[in-house]
Amino acid sequence: MKKSFLMVLILVFSLSSMGTGCSVNFIEEQKAERLIKAYYQAIAAEEYEKAFEQLLLYDYDARTGDGHFTEGTTLSHKESKAFYFKKIKVLKEQSYTLKGFEITDVEYEDGHSFWHHIQLEVEQNGQRFEWHEAAEMHEGKLVIGEQDDPYAKYRDGKMNFELSL
Repeated sequence: MKKSFLMVLILVFSLSSMGTGCSVNFIEEQKAERLIKAYYQAIAAEEYEKAFEQLLLYDYDARTGDGHFTEGTTLSHKESKAFYFKKIKVLKEQSYTLKGFEITDVEYEDGHSFWHHIQLEVEQNGQRFEWHEAAEMHEGKLVIGEQDDPYAKYRDGKMNFELSL
């Protein structure tokens, strides 16, 4: 009898801890989705100040050349904001506008780390393009992972690189 009770107790605790992990992931997914929607809606509405506040700011790592995010930026908040608005100016000069977006998938790497896949509809110089990219939440801020969109670096949190086309 004691053995059966002990087995049931272990089973209950195991299942409850699994449920807790799943609910924590679900909550984090929801936070990330709200962050993603706030960012992309702000870009589409040309509310760049609001979009800027959603982003994790990080320096471009020229050693690797791959643009993976580093731990923060050497720029001050004021310098980062000025640089971000220079990037936005490049987008405007290219007649780049975000017309729509859709979160298409959530991908998990290890049962804990995850990122969202986003499909973008962009208009540039009167032509429509469909781009795909990934976004993840890091320390409560958004990290945009460039994939298709050649202009993503002009609206993401990457700082401290040479602005050129």
